[in-house]
Amino acid sequence: MTGGGFSVLDTGPTTTNDGNLFSGVSYIRGPPWLHMPALTIGLLGISIVWSVEMAYASPYLLSLGLSKSAMAVVFVAGPLSGLVMQPVIGVLADSNTSRWGRRRPYMVIGTVLCVFAMALLGWTKEVAGVFSSKVCMCVGLTLWLAVISVYLIDFSVNAVMAVDRALLVDVLPSTLQPSGNAWAARMAGFGSVVGYFAGNLDLPSLLPIFGHTELQILSVVVSIILLGSHIIMASAVSERVLIKNDSTGAGGPLAKSFTTQVRAMFENMWSLPRVIRQIFLIQFFAWISWFPIMFYSTLYIGDLYKRAFFATAILVPPPEITEDSLTVLDNEATRIGSRALFYQSLLALSMNVVLPFFTTTTSSSLSSRRRGGEERQQDSARPWWKTPAIPEILKFRLVSLWAISQGVLASCMLATFFTSSVPGGMALITLTGFSWAITQWAPFALLGEAILTEPSEGGVGGIRLVDTRSRGEGEGRTENQDDEEEENEEDVLDDEGAVLVGRRSRDEEQVDDESDEGDEHSGGLSGKAGIILGIHNIFVVMPQFIVTGLSSVIFALVDPAKSVLHGSHPGGTLGPALNHTTSEIVSPRLLRDTTEDELGMIQELQASATSNSVVYIFRIGGVSALIAFVLCWRLAREMRHL
Repeated sequence: MTGGGFSVLDTGPTTTNDGNLFSGVSYIRGPPWLHMPALTIGLLGISIVWSVEMAYASPYLLSLGLSKSAMAVVFVAGPLSGLVMQPVIGVLADSNTSRWGRRRPYMVIGTVLCVFAMALLGWTKEVAGVFSSKVCMCVGLTLWLAVISVYLIDFSVNAVMAVDRALLVDVLPSTLQPSGNAWAARMAGFGSVVGYFAGNLDLPSLLPIFGHTELQILSVVVSIILLGSHIIMASAVSERVLIKNDSTGAGGPLAKSFTTQVRAMFENMWSLPRVIRQIFLIQFFAWISWFPIMFYSTLYIGDLYKRAFFATAILVPPPEITEDSLTVLDNEATRIGSRALFYQSLLALSMNVVLPFFTTTTSSSLSSRRRGGEERQQDSARPWWKTPAIPEILKFRLVSLWAISQGVLASCMLATFFTSSVPGGMALITLTGFSWAITQWAPFALLGEAILTEPSEGGVGGIRLVDTRSRGEGEGRTENQDDEEEENEEDVLDDEGAVLVGRRSRDEEQVDDESDEGDEHSGGLSGKAGIILGIHNIFVVMPQFIVTGLSSVIFALVDPAKSVLHGSHPGGTLGPALNHTTSEIVSPRLLRDTTEDELGMIQELQASATSNSVVYIFRIGGVSALIAFVLCWRLAREMRHL
């Protein structure tokens, strides 16, 4: 077998510490330089789906007659789906014994459901017309179908995201986790930029073959990208197969397996290794800061722009303030706010490309032999012309870089105390792109490494991390399983472009066992990657509910004219969400008729010129980001990365 950078690996079954038996190997097909893009391309499709849904679902539902109060209920689908689907799918996938692997069946099912939901969102009126010819009934049915499509999109995309992230942990060894998650962040960042760019195109004139409205055309284009990206991912990546085991419940009755795994998830949530728990806690405080940015960045910039306009109007009142002029003002404020987020996404994408070259491996528990072999594999998998020579003195440990990003985020949010101009506000939002780039990458890479390398704390009821990697030949194996393994091994050997990852040869294991006894703990949690990532997502989603409640209270007390419109999703990208909807949220209506006295108008102008309720939410987020910075810095010191 030839190909860049691999070692001949043991293809026999292995038994993990929880008794699960795996057969086959994890490997990626194709030339070495395409391995990382092929493994992470699915996140490109997911990112674009989030962007399109957040940009167009809100105005579309409003155009169908949905009230803003009902809109809040609809967009609870985002955090709710993240809270439910990612842990549930992680639990189910971890015990899946399909011959296609644990993750890929759920990936395919979720992708197909998402494509169906996107088509339903684009053609709700046409579908409703099939079932009802009465106008009043058709309008109501159209609205219900649109709401159902939003929920289907959120739940299916979260399911796909869960298995995409878990597959990355399954396939890559610990030293390649930072590189893999950096590629995932690049894909997500590129999808965000594409989402912003597509919202500014006249798609009906460019692609009339796909539909007659922008939403219809985007539904088709996004579905093609999502389906195509996951076809590539599922075809290029091969997983280990979990063998049915009655003693562990793997492959047993679905209801029994599910309840067992869910119970285990909550029992083990607080008995995981300290590093994993610390990552969860840091993410909780960090996302209290991130959700206001995702919700209200456009609103914040728009408020700054309007405050400047109304402050000028107090000194030199315009000839007339009408509904039309305020609409123009709203649209201009929204465009400026959208431009700030576009700059942020460009900076984030640039950082996702550049920063991985300035980071070093964070895992210190690997043996030197294993680390060296995997680093050689990583180097050989990258073309020579794409390997910049960065001096070691310029490189940071990944956890240290994550701590720095939390400090930058906290500084930007707290700097709203000193910023009152549009350029200053745009600069702050743009700078958060640096932190957003690292947030899309670092915690997942650190979590992946911790899953593969962290030693057990040995607590009662905890998840023990000892991976015996026993050869178990003749145990739990049938003739059909032997035949399947032989076929899998032949397929691997025939695929000259494939690189086997995530496992070592029997000889290497024996040498390492003799020279480094502690290394046998490596990878003990890999069988539970889906569950752990699901728990992680809970700590990302819960802040969204907290921020929603705080925002409602703050807006009610400080600026009752504003309403709260929800439209963000966990693990998702900073897409053009609020950019197209904030014009519905923001503006104080200052209609001056012939009976209104000048004093009343000036009072309204003064109120509008001092409206800044969003900054209070940003400042709360800044304090939370500061807490995340302190926790992350302490974690870096504990891991001896400073």
